[in-house]
Amino acid sequence: MPTRTRNFVARSPLLRKGGVHEKSKTGQRHKAKQELKKEVANWRKR
Repeated sequence: MPTRTRNFVARSPLLRKGGVHEKSKTGQRHKAKQELKKEVANWRKR
């Protein structure tokens, strides 16, 4: 008798795309630009 998967939806490859929630690369670049602008502004105040 062949074995059968019990829930084929639970084994779907589409459900494996989950994981750690991280900022997108665009968001990371935007944040880096903001931090750089803050540092430049603080440096100019001196």
